[in-house]
Amino acid sequence: MYQQVVVLLDGSKLAEDVLPYAIALIRGKACRVYLLSVVSPTKSIVLDLSSSIVQSEEDPSVEQKHVESDMVTYLQAVAEQVRALVNDVQISVRFGRPAEEILRFVEEVKADLVVMSTHGRSGITQWVFGSIADRVLRRVTCPVLLVRAGYTQPHSRYQRILIPLDGSELAEQVLPYTKALTRSSKSSNEDLESTTIFLVSVLTTGLGDRTVALLTSYPPGLQLTTTALDQAEVELLTYLRSVAAFFRQEGTMAQTMIRRGSPADEILDYADEIEADLISMTTHGFSGVSRWVYGNVAGKVLQGAKCPLLLVRPQFK
Repeated sequence: MYQQVVVLLDGSKLAEDVLPYAIALIRGKACRVYLLSVVSPTKSIVLDLSSSIVQSEEDPSVEQKHVESDMVTYLQAVAEQVRALVNDVQISVRFGRPAEEILRFVEEVKADLVVMSTHGRSGITQWVFGSIADRVLRRVTCPVLLVRAGYTQPHSRYQRILIPLDGSELAEQVLPYTKALTRSSKSSNEDLESTTIFLVSVLTTGLGDRTVALLTSYPPGLQLTTTALDQAEVELLTYLRSVAAFFRQEGTMAQTMIRRGSPADEILDYADEIEADLISMTTHGFSGVSRWVYGNVAGKVLQGAKCPLLLVRPQFK
């Protein structure tokens, strides 16, 4: 797992915020890293890496060669930084619509991880990472590590990983991908701190849930609403403890937590409380107990997270 890693760069400093997190993930692993940039087709304007506008009247083919040369030089410089930790680093420059070219490249190299920023704009490629990330996430089949630009942390180790779960098998598909990032307390490398997994599930307590309970209980509806939530919490806690055993069997520490409220808000609040340095979750899932709809929750978490987010698009059986 994580042997073919594609890191997306657009020439901007914002996009480069992903590099420490990518390096932390691949450090010490026998993997191949591809530094990829996609140049959007332009006709009359070329922007350099400092984002200054340069009017160009050259033939488009000549202009494209200049842009490609500049981007190759840029990627080679980045590659030299990465090679200090990973021997097998390759660079690639593509021309076309960024999302489509990214997806095509990921398929060609059979990537098992894509690393990208959620924000950024490069003068030379004119990417807007927010929209590109959204398009890639909708169609990519491998996990995506998203780093929100401007929220880089002093260290980029994955020591405190938060996994939101809703009790569904779809949500659980993130577990093996997260486990591949963990460092056991039994590890022989004393220079690296072990990983702690925080498992959280959120019981929704909105008006819709209370209304359903009231309509299906008589009497007293409000008391039964609380009782139903308490019972659901017991069931979820039992479930999370069984998942925790999945990590503990190999020496990885795991803690469980049940919250009540809006799933996205509670996940973000809990991530701040435990100072999570990674949130790992699937893009889709649905639980009858907690009534999450993951597509919506994952999107809100992505917008508000202060740490990187590992998103896995689950395979529907």
